Amino acid sequence: MEDLNSLKPLLLYTMTSGLGDLIVMGDLMRKIEELVPEARCFIAHRGNPHVRLWRKDDYPERFYDVYKPSQFFKLITRLKRVRKEGYTGFGLQMAPGSLQGFFFHTFLKKIKAIDFTVDFNLINADIITSPKGNYILDLHLNQVKDLLKIDIPEDFYKLELPTGNEDFKNQTNNNRKRIGIHPWSRRGDLPCFAWPFENWMEVIKFLLGRKEHEIVIFGRDGKFEDFRAYMYERVNSSSRIKFVPCNSVKELITIVKSLDLLLSVNTSVVHIGYALGKKMIILSGPSLDLWTPRGENIIIINDDKAIFSGSDKYINDARFPSVSKIAPKSLLSSISLILGKQ
Repeated sequence: MEDLNSLKPLLLYTMTSGLGDLIVMGDLMRKIEELVPEARCFIAHRGNPHVRLWRKDDYPERFYDVYKPSQFFKLITRLKRVRKEGYTGFGLQMAPGSLQGFFFHTFLKKIKAIDFTVDFNLINADIITSPKGNYILDLHLNQVKDLLKIDIPEDFYKLELPTGNEDFKNQTNNNRKRIGIHPWSRRGDLPCFAWPFENWMEVIKFLLGRKEHEIVIFGRDGKFEDFRAYMYERVNSSSRIKFVPCNSVKELITIVKSLDLLLSVNTSVVHIGYALGKKMIILSGPSLDLWTPRGENIIIINDDKAIFSGSDKYINDARFPSVSKIAPKSLLSSISLILGKQ
């Protein structure tokens, strides 16, 4: 390999279709190019609808939907063109150890679209970097640190949103503390990623007993209306419960910004809360630990009955972790604990 001082790195990352994926990987790409101005970064994704959130207007030249043949071949052409300009191409994974991503990069290497496959733990990768860090952004920044032998400023480990971490206007009109509930994920049709509505109802009734708080239930998909109908039938209407539909990512960020505490399953909203420094209680099932933000004001509740660790996918086996198996009392006690610190 050429001397690192003269290396012109071309970094190709893989990414799936979630909002959280774009928030983290888009921020990573921006930071790499700030640290290494000569670097070129691209992302191959699987139909991610959020790539338009990329701050610059060149997102069609940065993000390529490999589920579309025209985009796939456009990516190959772009990679080969950049390599002819003297760049060295590295294929990197969003999720460590993904065989699907590894084979994708191996194919690109075979056709000379990239030079090397890079992974945290796949023995067949050309370059293996040790996993350092607990959160996905930290892990990738440390990987680039090792790969390119660069220093990472401490403030780069703070996640920044695609829109920036602006001080959005607080929407509350009173002095009550706002507790936000985002009760599902985009994979909420799978029981291992969803907490039953009846459990959330128990939590809402508990919060209504604390008169100093206002409850904000928010979301941006079909499940929101289902949840609102369920609660209207079973919980007495109260001015202290607000149902707020979010029709855009910016509206979602605005709501999270206005909260004093966020309760959610492990989904994109927790990355937004983490970037905004919010107190959070996260219900985590089969999600990989690296996708769960950590911090002094974050409580993570896992399925303590599971025998095996999660693999971030649906496995219909009671021995694997599931959000649905977390008892309501675990969340209620965590709420009392974190509110008691205020």
